[in-house]
Amino acid sequence: MREQPERETLDLIEMRRQLTALRSKHSDNLLIASLLNRFFVKVAFLVEPTDLAQEQYLRSEFEQTLIKVKEIAARTKSE
Repeated sequence: MREQPERETLDLIEMRRQLTALRSKHSDNLLIASLLNRFFVKVAFLVEPTDLAQEQYLRSEFEQTLIKVKEIAARTKSE
């Protein structure tokens, strides 16, 4: 019986899909589009993280980017 990995590996393809979908959804908001574009550049050419530290960094950056998108969207919606 094969041992199951203790952690789920980072799916960069899914991450890029989510970034693309968010960018399309918020295409009229330059702040959000540029934020997403900056992060997209970080993962655009990666096939997989080089090590655990890079994987953790990318997960953290992705989560922070999603939080910032929500904050910007909430601010601009109320204006």
